Amino acid sequence: MKSPARTHFEKTLTTKQAAASKGAAAIPADVGIAARMKAMMAGHKTILKAIKSKLEKASVKATLLPEYAAYVEGVMASGSNAQEDILVTVMLWRLDAGDYAGALEVAAYALDHGMSMPENFKSDIPTTILDVIADNDPSVDQLPFVLEAIELTKDHDMPDEVRAKAHKAAGKLLADTDPAAALSHLKIAQEFNPNSGVKTQIGKLEKQIADAGNAPAAD
Repeated sequence: MKSPARTHFEKTLTTKQAAASKGAAAIPADVGIAARMKAMMAGHKTILKAIKSKLEKASVKATLLPEYAAYVEGVMASGSNAQEDILVTVMLWRLDAGDYAGALEVAAYALDHGMSMPENFKSDIPTTILDVIADNDPSVDQLPFVLEAIELTKDHDMPDEVRAKAHKAAGKLLADTDPAAALSHLKIAQEFNPNSGVKTQIGKLEKQIADAGNAPAAD
């Protein structure tokens, strides 16, 4: 059964798309694709603004994102260093929708080409990508994204607390499969933020590794 929020979204989207179709003649036929994407995104932002639920907004963004896929691929294929707010906004929407692989792909391009966040955003791209991916207690299947985000942003300045949070998450997720790597990440987290709450786990891993090293060899 559809939620009231989903029903409202579908009705609103239908209305907005119909209005956009009627107003299409107002946009010259020879206008660039970027202008068309900008106009479409403005309409989508209006739809999103009317939705109060963060969860529902994320769901709606996931629904809308395929409409920008070809444009994003085209921009990244061009290798342009020009600021691309649409591209960066797609990165943010992919983050919100849980598409971390897609978000990281765009983030890597944006950082490599010197792009920044759209206006009215206080945070920058590397801080945002690492903060969001490491947030909300990531699951084991998200470990590759946490590690990729750490590697992607390692040379960028950001608040120590954000970097510590990411390394803490990586350490927690690696603890069962790679204690040595987990310990390394937790120590980095401790270094960046002494209040990150990893001291106990560091002690446990150090003891675990020491005990394993002192264990008698198997016959």
